[in-house]
Amino acid sequence: MKSALDPEQIRRCADEIDSWLPQLAARHGPLVILAALAEHVMGSLSVAREARTYSPDDAHLIVQRLRELAFAE
Repeated sequence: MKSALDPEQIRRCADEIDSWLPQLAARHGPLVILAALAEHVMGSLSVAREARTYSPDDAHLIVQRLRELAFAE
């Protein structure tokens, strides 16, 4: 499956999110941050699905990537 997502754009967005993490970590524990991010991701996927701004293949690739990162050794 090939995604239409731009890896460079993804990296820039991830860098922005990384810049927020120290502020969040000062107020919340790691598990709370992870749970909140998971809720945000699922909410974003739901909104994008309703707007038809991504394909089912894109959603599958995003969830697959989450699994890879979560269970990487």
